[in-house]
Amino acid sequence: MALKRVSGKTKTMYFEGDTAREVRNGGAVVLTDSGTCVPPRNDSTDRFLGVAMRNDTTTDSSLVPVEVPVELAVEWEADVDSDAGAADSDVLQACSFDTTGGGSVLAGDSCGMRIDVSDVTQQQFLITRRISATKVIGVIVNNAFVEDYDT
Repeated sequence: MALKRVSGKTKTMYFEGDTAREVRNGGAVVLTDSGTCVPPRNDSTDRFLGVAMRNDTTTDSSLVPVEVPVELAVEWEADVDSDAGAADSDVLQACSFDTTGGGSVLAGDSCGMRIDVSDVTQQQFLITRRISATKVIGVIVNNAFVEDYDT
């Protein structure tokens, strides 16, 4: 399915699509070093930019509209991948976006469209509520607009 905003303020910003990786409507996106938006990977510490508001193929030349959070703790409803369903014990756990897909995940659903509760390698999504085994509500942990301070 897709990420959907549940609460919090967002705005629409426009970013260049990538010529190597597609984004999908409702999928999480991050910003690359070259300034293009792509789906997140669970093997990097890329910071979450927002949620794509339309599909963008590698050959599109127009800017991609992205729903960008403008405050901390914007809550998003997310689908859980088919590898492991969400349990009550997953609430307050941080997990990764699904980038490999599961046994019953349709091709392409790994484009930042679901979260993987069994993958806690890169903590990208903090589960705050469980709706069902296949749906949760949470907060994006690595936000592109939060400044880190080195001490």
